[in-house]
Amino acid sequence: MRLFVPLTFTFVLILLLIMPTAAHVPILPGDHNSLDTAVQLKDPSITYAIYGTLHEAEETDYYKVTLQKDAPLRFMISTPVKESFAPWLVIAGPGISPQGAVPTTVELPDGDTAIAITGMHPLNADYEPFTPIAGYQTAMYEGLAPATGTYIIAAPNDGGPYTLATGTLEAFTVPEWVIVPINQLQIRLWQEQSPLLIFGPYLVVMVIGIFLFLKLPGRQRMSPPAWLGFIAGLIYIGTGAATLLQTSIALQIAPAGLAVLVTLVFVAIVLGAGVTAVSASVRLYKQTHIRFRILMVVIGIVGLIAWAGVIVGPVLAFMAAIVPARYL
Repeated sequence: MRLFVPLTFTFVLILLLIMPTAAHVPILPGDHNSLDTAVQLKDPSITYAIYGTLHEAEETDYYKVTLQKDAPLRFMISTPVKESFAPWLVIAGPGISPQGAVPTTVELPDGDTAIAITGMHPLNADYEPFTPIAGYQTAMYEGLAPATGTYIIAAPNDGGPYTLATGTLEAFTVPEWVIVPINQLQIRLWQEQSPLLIFGPYLVVMVIGIFLFLKLPGRQRMSPPAWLGFIAGLIYIGTGAATLLQTSIALQIAPAGLAVLVTLVFVAIVLGAGVTAVSASVRLYKQTHIRFRILMVVIGIVGLIAWAGVIVGPVLAFMAAIVPARYL
């Protein structure tokens, strides 16, 4: 416990320095297959990672963004699938110099011209360390808006999952940051992973943790705060296990590089917080000292920053810090 707090703040400081320069705000917008239902990007400068799916051949998803003249136009599209599926990228707007052949299935606003970039499936995938996930970049465009107005970004192809990355400024609002764990679960469903694969690590950790706990003396006298801290710790450990599993899945198609170290820093923080919460809860099962409550606050904050515990874990940690020792 004495080493956990300073080491945690050191790791968290590293994360706060790294993440705003590399992470993307995840969006899962649902169906938007016409100009009328195009998804409006709130801030054109923010880097969004938009997870979409083309369900059938000749289907197109649409996005729109309002830009000032000479504002950056930067879009990249990728797919997590190994097969030949290679989504295109079409950018239309005022003053765009026509380039490439726009597919006949793509709608364009009246009077707009467009750039069409043919999707090409690369041999190697790229590893994204924060989700973590791997994807094949199939098309990219970077330039400046030739005029002030609304620009349309279209993603046409024969059907399959894709990720559209936008913007140049990596920044999160507090709510966007806090709900990332929920977005990550949605991304796993978008990848068509089974619920057992997604939640299996949490279930395994909970079963093993409770089994070992039942062998401990004095378990019947465990105070409510200690119970809450114990369960929070198990959920944190489950997050670490799930992240390692997803990393191993991503590395099956993406080469291991330095980005993996970022993921491992996450895992180290999450597992350290989880083990500390479990250890402190078991050790102080009967008397809930003020230092235990302070530790639970620290663990809750770490969980929110490091996306541990799927929000539930940090909430339980905060509850462990404030509920009475004898009554819930």
